Amino acid sequence: MASRSDFQKIRPMSLTDEAQMQIKEQILNGTLRPGDTLPDSVIAERMGVSRSPVREALRLLEQVGLVEKATHRAYRVLSIDRSDLPELAALRVADELLAVRLIVQNRTPVDSLRVHIDEMRTAESSEEFVAADTDFHAGVVALAGLPRLSSRYGALRDQIRLALSVTPHPSGLGTPEFLRSHEELYDLLEAALAHGQTRELLRAWELHVLAGMSSTGMLTPQD
Repeated sequence: MASRSDFQKIRPMSLTDEAQMQIKEQILNGTLRPGDTLPDSVIAERMGVSRSPVREALRLLEQVGLVEKATHRAYRVLSIDRSDLPELAALRVADELLAVRLIVQNRTPVDSLRVHIDEMRTAESSEEFVAADTDFHAGVVALAGLPRLSSRYGALRDQIRLALSVTPHPSGLGTPEFLRSHEELYDLLEAALAHGQTRELLRAWELHVLAGMSSTGMLTPQD
């Protein structure tokens, strides 16, 4: 395991949850990189806990696709890179388009999404813009009202974040055009809520996701 990791002592409340949270954060912030080994004995010692909650935390992280079993039953950070983005993009399209269709079908108000667009507009760094962009799309999925969909999307979002952590962000990130594309999606979503037609909305949404992840050749756009 890379020596740069710096786990903290954790409090005796939910040891597994805290261990999972710390390991996950170090994976997603790039401290632990794809392929890094995760010896439970070393992590447990640094956290000041037994190996049991760390093992359980690693098992849970395996279930959401952030770590994988390596040799001798040890875990390592999932080996993932830009080549995985087309598949992840296609899965993201499936989840988000399902959410959009349910929002329109159920006439769910979408006013809560405006705050994320405002956050994109006032972002002072690429990190702030990415956070607002992520919150916008996660907010859309949450509005579908399906807990299992939100849980699945959360795991997918973390895998995408891991893949992007070892690749450059899209070149258009944070530009006025990228912001405008979110404003257009919001306007199309409101229009679909008004008249019930989703064809233009779903096509624009699909293209937005695929272009944002440089995966426009993955799917044939909807007619």
